[in-house]
Amino acid sequence: MTTTSDSSNCENQTCSFPLSSQGDSLNNDNPINLSNIIHWINSFKFTRQKKTIVRDFSDATMVAEIIKYYWPKLIDLHNYVPASSLTNKISNWDTLNRKVLKKMKLPLSKETIEKLSMADPNTIFQFLKSLKLVVDELEHEKQLRLEKNQNCPLYIIINDEMIQVTETDCCTKEYLSKEVVALINKLKHKIDDMEHKIDHISSLICVKDRRIKDLQSQLNQLKKDNTS
Repeated sequence: MTTTSDSSNCENQTCSFPLSSQGDSLNNDNPINLSNIIHWINSFKFTRQKKTIVRDFSDATMVAEIIKYYWPKLIDLHNYVPASSLTNKISNWDTLNRKVLKKMKLPLSKETIEKLSMADPNTIFQFLKSLKLVVDELEHEKQLRLEKNQNCPLYIIINDEMIQVTETDCCTKEYLSKEVVALINKLKHKIDDMEHKIDHISSLICVKDRRIKDLQSQLNQLKKDNTS
């Protein structure tokens, strides 16, 4: 899934946002509004065409694709099959809730899962608001880490080599933390020291070999003089 600026019928969706049930994970203080959600949803190109938000998101597959975009290793899209029956929709949400949402600290109650599966507009939008808030927090943390490292050299690994890069380059690859860079540099220093020691030992061996050769030559000369 990639992002795009395409439009969708969801732009015409209008829904209110009632408070979620007590004990549910949905964030009632979420400041994100309906236009934010629609703009966010329209920034994605899903594997199937968007039609109506409440129906599109009722089987959890599009939610799974959004999570996959931000957390590629957290989710396996093969576990979520487009569904039209209520039973299969609930099954998708149950799987997503158990394997992913609980890890993201967004657990859903059984009642909420049923409402999501039945395409309840208020529940769908309330959940998307909560998910968007988690994503925004993730992006904010990334920005803070980037700003923290602005005054430090940034590095990535390419072909088993640590390469210094610019911030723009780091947008496409995971850059190494300062701790990892320090460890790599420490190991490089140790390797350099060992190579210097090896070179020194090799030089000593060469000197020793020459000395042995000289002594052998002198010995041979002495033997020759004694026999003459």
